[in-house]
Amino acid sequence: MRNFLILFFLVFLSCNSNNANQKTKVQKSDMNIVQKHDVPLNLEKQSINKIENWNEYQSVTENLELFSSISPSEALNNAIKLSEVVKFLKDSIRPKELINLSFRTRVNVLENETLRLKDMTFIPAITANEVNTQVDKILAAFSATNSKINTVYSQLEVEQDIEDIN
Repeated sequence: MRNFLILFFLVFLSCNSNNANQKTKVQKSDMNIVQKHDVPLNLEKQSINKIENWNEYQSVTENLELFSSISPSEALNNAIKLSEVVKFLKDSIRPKELINLSFRTRVNVLENETLRLKDMTFIPAITANEVNTQVDKILAAFSATNSKINTVYSQLEVEQDIEDIN
């Protein structure tokens, strides 16, 4: 009986010492690690003045500001709203100077990239790297859109200066 008690005591101590030495490590999932992305190209002052009343563009800009530093899970959570505001942007090109094929193409690319991110929300095996890559593509498409806006208004300003000279 005494041997049994000693054996029980040793087993009890060894189990407790193992539990005390084990540290619980909580590892962050890759989907929850915030990733910094390149900030989209900004508009020039003349462009800002021309489109300041275009509410749909302002809404897209505000939504995309969140994506400059975002975790993949947050990006997926915000993907549906982003795709909706980009659709509104596409359907409401208000400044008449921007109603041309090349600008519409850039907006279509932006919409397609946001729709791809939205589709990723339904893929259970999606990786953080794939989401981060898609966010980069969206921001690049928005930069291209901003670049086109800047180009259109710069060109109009140059044409106006030429007309003023003549």
